[in-house]
Amino acid sequence: MSHDTTAWHKPHWLTGNDDLVRVGPGTGGSEEHTCPSHAAAKARPGLWPARRLRLPKPELETFTLGPVMDAVDRVEFHGETPDQALAGLRSRTPALHPGHLTYAEHALRRYIEACADDGEQRLRPVRPYWVAQRENGKFWEMYAWWRRYESADGRLREYRRLRHGEAKDSEPGEIAIAVYVAVHGRQAAWPRKWARAFQPYGPTARPGRVRVVEVGLADGRPRVQFDGTAEEAEAYYAEHGHAHVARVVAGGRPAPGSSCVDCKQFTGCEAVPRRPGVLGLPSRMAPLRKVSVSDLRYHATCPAQGFLRALHLPKSDEYGSAARLGQAVHGWIEKLHRRPEQPPCAVGDMPPAGENWTEGRWRVSDEDAATGRDMLLHHVDACPFQDTALIQRVEPEALRVVHDTAAQAVVIAKPDLLYQEDGSWVWRELKTTRKRRRHHEDLLDTYPQLALAVALLAQGALGGDPDGSRVEVEILRPDGSDPHVIDPTDPGRQRKALSVLRRYAGPWREDETWDARPGPHCRSCPVSRWCPSAAPDGAVAGEGES
Repeated sequence: MSHDTTAWHKPHWLTGNDDLVRVGPGTGGSEEHTCPSHAAAKARPGLWPARRLRLPKPELETFTLGPVMDAVDRVEFHGETPDQALAGLRSRTPALHPGHLTYAEHALRRYIEACADDGEQRLRPVRPYWVAQRENGKFWEMYAWWRRYESADGRLREYRRLRHGEAKDSEPGEIAIAVYVAVHGRQAAWPRKWARAFQPYGPTARPGRVRVVEVGLADGRPRVQFDGTAEEAEAYYAEHGHAHVARVVAGGRPAPGSSCVDCKQFTGCEAVPRRPGVLGLPSRMAPLRKVSVSDLRYHATCPAQGFLRALHLPKSDEYGSAARLGQAVHGWIEKLHRRPEQPPCAVGDMPPAGENWTEGRWRVSDEDAATGRDMLLHHVDACPFQDTALIQRVEPEALRVVHDTAAQAVVIAKPDLLYQEDGSWVWRELKTTRKRRRHHEDLLDTYPQLALAVALLAQGALGGDPDGSRVEVEILRPDGSDPHVIDPTDPGRQRKALSVLRRYAGPWREDETWDARPGPHCRSCPVSRWCPSAAPDGAVAGEGES
């Protein structure tokens, strides 16, 4: 467990001691939007912000698996029945949203069923954590928060990783950390203060065999990630773990994204633009939240749906056929726009006639695929790369993050395409629809992400020369392409954009309870299975009564 940490230097916005380096499987996972700088700082628990955000805490629990782990602890280590453990969750602080509580009950029962079905192994739960430590210039610790089990003779150690939905494959580097700790770790209680080292006790009990298993809490199905001898575990770590840990602790350039909201560097990180009023709201003291336009739209439909989506609860039937076709068209064009030198899209780049070109998650019927091909062909004349003489930089599916310091919101935007033209940013969105154009519609009302684009460009939040910036919208229909250009420097468009954002963001920012709003949308809500208030068949209480 010898690693070099010389590549990372403590930034001036952090204070404390960086002598302790602690890495777990989740310290620097490869999930989308993981920031190398965030991971490196997280791996140094003795550091904290020189300037803290002194904001109130949210009223509802936002850690999805925390209550589930607590309930399993009550059953495994305190002798409680599942019903008793769930009763404890109902009086927990912070409180659980009713939908979160429904999910926690489902997850607990599925997990207990999965544990009861572990065959002849008869593993027993282990309450202390396993921690591997070594001093090498710095004081190194490796651990895993996952659930721990061992055989009666201690010859088999097993980690179980809980997943919100179905089990899926962990990254090899994450598995490597777990198997190394299972082989070399000693027992230790959780530190009273996270900035302090674990205090192991007892001898090192080297197992002969190690397993890592994922358990999907939606269905209770396990998936084995590693099963081998201690020697095989050490070889696995040498192949996959050493480089992974070195990458995590070495850090890298900040990459703002979803992880900003709980990053200890957030108050000082120079990679995050600070723009008060981007969402059109007055300044207020409120818990820091992250938000996208999609989040605002979900909340406007039903606050409970927005909250349960944010918890990443398992979803069902999230995309209808129209949405799947739209995603397929987007994906095809995105792939073309990622080509080196950005050649203009041509007819020959599009799917051949009579072929169902869609696949995988975005597979649609042959008829819909033919409609999508028509849309793609109409893109050819509207492709922004017809004249690339002034284009300096191209970012398909770009990710941008801005801190609205008035609304205390980490605003996350992902334009379909960002490109810089003569020093100014152009924000381009692609929309697909089979509806006829309504001549009197305002696109900022129809597509609120365009309102956010106007607000961000108007405030210069993306950098570059804001005076030459613009928002482009390409609406693809089966019978043609409908292009639009919006000027973010136009005061009228700025006022309209802030009005639209305020309409969505105001109720979202004030909401602390996220109550359900049952209605016809319950039929298509992907998280309705967890919502106790979901209307059966979309009916609303009181409908049909005289």
